[in-house]
Amino acid sequence: MKQIIVQSLISSTQTAVMEDDKLVELLIEDNIHKKTKSNIYRGIVKNIKPGIEAAFVDIGFEKMAYLPIKNSDDIKNGMEVLVQIKKESVGTKAPKLTQEISLSGRYLVLIPSNDRTTISNKILDEKERFRLKKIVKSFNKENIGIIIRTEAVGCDIDKLKEDFDLLVNKYQNILKQFKLGIGPKLIYRELDLDTKYIKDNINENIDKIIFNDKNKYTEIKSILNKIDKNYINKLVLEENKDVFDLYKVSKEIEKALSKKVWLKSGGYLIIEKTEALTVIDVNTGKFTGNISREETMYKTNIEACEEIARQLKIRDIGGIIIVDFIDLYKKKSKENLIKILEENLNKDKRKSEVLGITKLGLVEIARRREKDSIDSYYLRACERCRSDFSRKSINYILDDLEKEIMRIKEHTDYKNILVEFIPYIYDEIKNNYIAVLNKIEAKYDINIEIAKAQKINQKDTKIIFK
Repeated sequence: MKQIIVQSLISSTQTAVMEDDKLVELLIEDNIHKKTKSNIYRGIVKNIKPGIEAAFVDIGFEKMAYLPIKNSDDIKNGMEVLVQIKKESVGTKAPKLTQEISLSGRYLVLIPSNDRTTISNKILDEKERFRLKKIVKSFNKENIGIIIRTEAVGCDIDKLKEDFDLLVNKYQNILKQFKLGIGPKLIYRELDLDTKYIKDNINENIDKIIFNDKNKYTEIKSILNKIDKNYINKLVLEENKDVFDLYKVSKEIEKALSKKVWLKSGGYLIIEKTEALTVIDVNTGKFTGNISREETMYKTNIEACEEIARQLKIRDIGGIIIVDFIDLYKKKSKENLIKILEENLNKDKRKSEVLGITKLGLVEIARRREKDSIDSYYLRACERCRSDFSRKSINYILDDLEKEIMRIKEHTDYKNILVEFIPYIYDEIKNNYIAVLNKIEAKYDINIEIAKAQKINQKDTKIIFK
């Protein structure tokens, strides 16, 4: 059974994809610090650096955004440019821009700056590739750049042309907005992560899509009504309930934040993140059986391949990953291991590459980094050592508080609560997050007072009923 579960909170919107009660994908949208990737802006060129072939552009952010340019590009300081965010700001790195605007529909991607029609490499059937290209060519009279997405397989001309017309109209409206007014301006905001995911991935294999927010439920219902009315029957509303708890997602997230991940056989992974890379160690652990040592190690390693691919996807780990598999002596076993690892990584839409085995026998993987991993949302460094990311983040604490208030609202008649926070959390919430607490109060009609905890060993948060 495959389910999509959308947990809408004040601080975040989190989307979990579950298959047979197992988490396979997790999307987190920080509602306090909204994502910007794929948003389109009118920017002002502020500083051109020919030596590094880049321009720094003011798009209304605190720091300048980075736009790669060529020496042949006609760009000058003070010039207005239409740009799209290609890569989010990560850490100290500025957001990366592109002038090649792309707009994604359900079946097509519109790229107005070129005139090529290309097709997803995942569509392997040559007859279907030819059929789809022929259909697109029949209505794309001006040869606007198009990518035919995997979802287009089996579509007729009506569906493809409708998608095309919607994208063209959207782009024309963007051009109109670009000409109105002066200065940096957000022109087009990409759909929320959950909305975009459901719109792009809805199919017959999904059994249920569960929401805890009526507005989000209504929004998706409207979108599915245009795609296929039959999909509306898959929608379930559990208004103002902790759907992650109801559908066992919370336990899966806890596992995804743990350094140790158990395998079915009794083996386990240890996943350690550093600033430069991620290290995964494979161990036989509790594995028992009546097979040889080599076979035991091989079976554990094979099982680890599937779990490593799943963990990289769930945790959103990018960059360099080093895997220390259990030593294998047979050359064929090593070759099969790499092949199986590649097969599992290729199931992920995010591009990954197995770079090979180092002289020390370690397997090196490169996975494209698009945004911060999920532990950057849920965890923070210990206040004492500043290195061990084992404490809950403010985001996590606020999400947990709202979920507890959901339960108070559903099961009690209390209208006033006092929340005690340990000192450093109290100070941060008082200084930066009172507006979030006010929104939680309004949403659930409960008065929230906050206080600094007096006990040193108290948990991060303690709720006292009044």
